[in-house]
Amino acid sequence: MQLKLSPSELVSLTTALKRAGDKEIGGQLFGEQIEPSHFRVSTMTIQTKVGTFSRFFVDLLQAVRDAARFFDRTRHQYNRYNYIGEWHSHPSFEVLPSGVDIQSMRDLVRDPDFKGSFAVLMIVRLRADKLEAGAWLFDPRGFERNVKLETDA
Repeated sequence: MQLKLSPSELVSLTTALKRAGDKEIGGQLFGEQIEPSHFRVSTMTIQTKVGTFSRFFVDLLQAVRDAARFFDRTRHQYNRYNYIGEWHSHPSFEVLPSGVDIQSMRDLVRDPDFKGSFAVLMIVRLRADKLEAGAWLFDPRGFERNVKLETDA
């Protein structure tokens, strides 16, 4: 799987990471399917409530509002525009999913109310003002692997 990130979303993300400092932050990834297994992130939400030094907590009310805005803006064309996954920062740790991160994503995709066929977890951080990122795919059948990240020039 490939995930393209737009330069404008990366600027917003970098700004938010600088503002959050050593606190974890996060949000949702929404975007467009370009071709099978290839997606462009067009909207990266940034939750207003920050986490702690070592933990990020999803604000479900904001997540629902952000998703509704995205789907309204894309006229509910779910076959083309949809939820891709989640992201959060690890300002004090490597850009690798923790055990809690992995279990949270497994729980998400295995939830009977989950409508997608997969979800991506992207973890980011700034190191000397340079963005580091990694991403992983989770699906309800237990298929998990790295996702190739690229910048949409």
